Amino acid sequence: MTEDQRFVALGMAGSGIFSILFVLVGLYFFDAPVVGIESPGDRIAYAWQCDFWAGFALLFGVARVAGERFFSSEIDGSVPAHTHALQVNRAYIQNTTEQIILLLIAHTALSLVVSSEMLRIIPILVALFLLGRLTFWAGYLRSPPARAFGFATTFYPTVAVFFYVAFRLVFS
Repeated sequence: MTEDQRFVALGMAGSGIFSILFVLVGLYFFDAPVVGIESPGDRIAYAWQCDFWAGFALLFGVARVAGERFFSSEIDGSVPAHTHALQVNRAYIQNTTEQIILLLIAHTALSLVVSSEMLRIIPILVALFLLGRLTFWAGYLRSPPARAFGFATTFYPTVAVFFYVAFRLVFS
């Protein structure tokens, strides 16, 4: 295993532990149940209202690239980008788009299988997603392996939700 692989593995393992603790602490402190949301349509609307905030991760990335291009010689839309920051920021947009699509699917499905009381987990997961996107972006600008913690912080919780929902759909 190379040094970069060890660094990535540590970042991903640390993210797994951090994500679990973040959700548990969030559930402990955000203990007010979500009330008045019972119908499937209301549940989906609630999930999407929460997930709206995750869209800011993508919005900021697109705005950053637009600003970089406008104030540089790459206003012509050069592909590939000539600067490291622009390459990273474009990769951030691509990965964030992929992650948001998975998040929307996962949270929509989750909203339909959890109790009304547990709908409160969705804004906690959104906060974790935003934190993960921020650490992914900052780490990636530093060095590609340093994006591992942030990547895992957005990806692992979504994977966990997918498997949880799949389990509930099969065994409920």
